[in-house]
Amino acid sequence: MNRTLGCILFLCVLWLWLGWGATWWDSQEDKELRDKFEREWWKSFQGLTYADNSTFMLLPDDVQGSVGLLIGNDSKRSALSDSDFTKDVAGTYHGEWESKHNAQTTPFWNGTLPSGYSRPGDGATGRLTMVLRSAAMDNGKTELLRGSVTLQSTAGFSALLDVEGLYWSGSGVAVLHGAPEISAQSAVDLVRAAPSEKMFSQAKATLSEAYASLLSQRKRPEDVSRDCEYHIYLQFSPGHKALVARSVMFSPVCSVSVATPAGRAIVGLRAKTYTLMVMRYAAVAALGMVALLLLLERQMRHTPTPARLARVSYHTLSMQAIVDSHVFVLHAIACTAVGGLAFLVAGAVAFVMFTALLVLVMRYVAAVWRAQQSSAVSPDDCRRCLVRMYIAAYVALVVGIVATYAYLDTQRPLPAAVLATLLAVAHAYWVPQIWRNVKRNTNCGLGWDYIVGTTTVRLFFPLYAFAYTSNIAFVSPAPLVWGLVAFSVAQVTVLLMQDWLGPRFFVPKFLRPQAHDYHPAMSLADEEDLERNSLSSDAAAVCAVCIQPVDTTLEDNRLDLTPSYMLTPCAHMYHTECLQQWMDIKLECPVCRARLPPL
Repeated sequence: MNRTLGCILFLCVLWLWLGWGATWWDSQEDKELRDKFEREWWKSFQGLTYADNSTFMLLPDDVQGSVGLLIGNDSKRSALSDSDFTKDVAGTYHGEWESKHNAQTTPFWNGTLPSGYSRPGDGATGRLTMVLRSAAMDNGKTELLRGSVTLQSTAGFSALLDVEGLYWSGSGVAVLHGAPEISAQSAVDLVRAAPSEKMFSQAKATLSEAYASLLSQRKRPEDVSRDCEYHIYLQFSPGHKALVARSVMFSPVCSVSVATPAGRAIVGLRAKTYTLMVMRYAAVAALGMVALLLLLERQMRHTPTPARLARVSYHTLSMQAIVDSHVFVLHAIACTAVGGLAFLVAGAVAFVMFTALLVLVMRYVAAVWRAQQSSAVSPDDCRRCLVRMYIAAYVALVVGIVATYAYLDTQRPLPAAVLATLLAVAHAYWVPQIWRNVKRNTNCGLGWDYIVGTTTVRLFFPLYAFAYTSNIAFVSPAPLVWGLVAFSVAQVTVLLMQDWLGPRFFVPKFLRPQAHDYHPAMSLADEEDLERNSLSSDAAAVCAVCIQPVDTTLEDNRLDLTPSYMLTPCAHMYHTECLQQWMDIKLECPVCRARLPPL
């Protein structure tokens, strides 16, 4: 007990040290260095001029031309009416992009990509997701924006950029700076990226006011990770209802442009609209979880006896629990990444329902496992095996959580073949049940409402993600998802046919596992052998369940009817009705307690 308390105390102290140690022991020297950095930053920022410090004027000619065609010049923008464009561009955007390498030498590019930097290939295409949040306004004309941009290509390239920028509502133009991590240098680079002297001065004035309070929260440039950084230019379409824009992104250091394809645009959903969309999805997903809970509870009532539980594959139930666990993990990560009260509430509801489902599933798995163990297994051995089963299940869940989070953190898309394989394996949970039916030559112990209902609910999530074009993750439709549907329907069909045509209807006779025949044809010689092998002739002819004689004559057992007798592997004879009722409760011989194979 003392060791346990000591370990807990040590972990608490370690956590406090890692969380706040740097703040507690922040030396006066570090504060002086920070103050010096901020003074030098303000001096450098106030000294910026368009003539001497503009990055835009040093970009390749074709990039300047593309930006000019996109947003126009000052005179064109001045002629636009303030009422033509929306004042609020905060929202979630998605669209397509294509990249192009630029070979022109500039002060930032000498033909060599810096070590450790990565850029999309020349001519690469992919999906863009951009999240913009409003941070502040300057006289109602210039809006300070923050957010993120995610680039993913079909070739495996991915990039996650933190962005900060300005939106001119009078002309529908936004200029952003994107980097792997925002630092104090981002504001300087943003001002320098302005495409005209007028916008340069407005950006400098707005950021000067904003950074009076923000600078203390920004890291120094040398304290952040470095990779390709982008100037991002957006031109929003006129109108106040829809959020539609075209974009040009260019990285001076990596000399690559990423632009909206000709004739295409990135389309956005306002924050409130997107939140409602997510809440609707969360409500449907919650209903799906409720349906799984109700179906599982109904299935547990469908198998009240050990004999019926023995027909159920606990591997099938375990696979379903693992699939449900990882679906919840993906939802939880999405809720924490997006944030907001609505998302946290939805995540909390999902967590409660998932916990209830997981606890119920594990209880049922334990019951199925116990029913399939030999009576020779002691209660202590059963408990130890169950503890190991629970530990393995939760270790697999934790490992899956860590692996999923680590992969999602890379922002790299899964190759189509890998994704299809993972989905197929995750939805192959009926295969163990089909095999158990074949091996034991028994009908399925699962109710049809459970089989069809759970299959339908679990197919909802991949269908929503890969077949529904307006999904909340903006995932492109994937025709392969219909192959997954066909695979799931095929499994359900096989289970149905096993009930109708027999568990081994599709297995050739020479491949079928040997199964005990409870209704062998009894000749006179067989009856004499049975009597000789029994303790007495009476024991062979009397049913131990009802204590009545068992008649094995052919007159009472015509070939077109089920025989009225059953013979166990241990050579004990019973009435068919008596032994079937007995085996619904116990899979043991009533006479010698030997384990009986299921019917």
